Amino acid sequence: MDVREFEEFVPCVIERMRADGCAEGPIGTAEWVLRWFAEFCREEEVGDVGDDAVADFCARRFGFDAGDAKLPTRTALRKPLLTAMGSCRTGSYCKTHQPGVVHEVPECMRGVYSLVITDFVGERRETGLRTKERKAWMAAKFLTFVAESGVGDIARLRMEDVDAFVGSLSGYAPATLRCLRGTLRELLDWMAGRGMVGLSGRMAFPVPKGSSRSTVLSYYTKDEVERIVAGIDASTRRGKPCLLVVALFALAGMRAGDAASLTLSDIDWDAGLIRIARQRTGEPLDVPMPDEVRYPPVDHMRNARPDSASGPDHLLVTVNAPHTRMRGAGTLGRIVGRRVEAAGVEPGRRRHGPHSLRHSLATNMLAADVPVSAISDVLGHGSARTTEACLTVDLAHARDLASGVPP
Repeated sequence: MDVREFEEFVPCVIERMRADGCAEGPIGTAEWVLRWFAEFCREEEVGDVGDDAVADFCARRFGFDAGDAKLPTRTALRKPLLTAMGSCRTGSYCKTHQPGVVHEVPECMRGVYSLVITDFVGERRETGLRTKERKAWMAAKFLTFVAESGVGDIARLRMEDVDAFVGSLSGYAPATLRCLRGTLRELLDWMAGRGMVGLSGRMAFPVPKGSSRSTVLSYYTKDEVERIVAGIDASTRRGKPCLLVVALFALAGMRAGDAASLTLSDIDWDAGLIRIARQRTGEPLDVPMPDEVRYPPVDHMRNARPDSASGPDHLLVTVNAPHTRMRGAGTLGRIVGRRVEAAGVEPGRRRHGPHSLRHSLATNMLAADVPVSAISDVLGHGSARTTEACLTVDLAHARDLASGVPP
């Protein structure tokens, strides 16, 4: 197949993606990647547009192996290319090309895995679907690894086996690795509690005393938050989404994942609420919109949000083409960090991401004598106890809370 034939075939691939219900975001990304690939093939005078050309394109234009899909950015780039190549060869359409994500386990571990799915993964109904999928994937990956290492009976599991498995995960980003280690710790605790193994998650991954809730969370004063917000030039096309992002965290107290998933239909202007399904649990949550939070989304949608956004329903989309939706704490965290720096606020050893602004809102509300129950409603916590555990900065108010507890 030459370049001309490939370019003629691309609309067929896009049409098939749209017919299969793919969101406009991935479709827009696919069109952009396939167009760029065709231009690359023309520039390099590629005679046969195939898998070798895809590998060369990924290596020379982006610097990664087309067979490696560990990072989301790589997946977004390679998936349209592999989909197009597969369709050209076979006429069939493959929706996913992720390698290694397998939920089959060796026969000696299938009984254990069955219990993991029914009990460990399904024991908490309020757990979100993504969390359940991560637990199932981690269990399958772990059981497969230890079985292939010679552990035919899970009761023979040793600390050396756990260490070897964790070492095999070294290719993941540090934040992802921490999440996977936490899931594995939870899995081992569950197995130890049922007498399946003699090694608990707490033994394999001990938590240092004083490293969790006893650590004071990063916090910015009311004046510092006001400086961060005031330092954003909302008159520019790039400043408007920055103001919206900071407002969602610093003034509405939202989580990064929830903010990234916001759609236009989630905003109830009449009620003054943002209605969302929490990413962690899938449970509905109404986030109050104070007056200072109402203006940024309106200004953003009317004057800054690209008309050609590939994710037409998402509130937060990237300024640069192909205008896909902003995804997760990474992108949003960089926006917040840059705004803190631009405002001249010195973070010192404090974190400067979305959660630090969310925690600052809660702490500043407590300093203004707002009841903990009201702060809990703003943060979307399931109980006031969770909120109290997060409020670790204002010691004077913490003592007031403690003084009301009977001896």
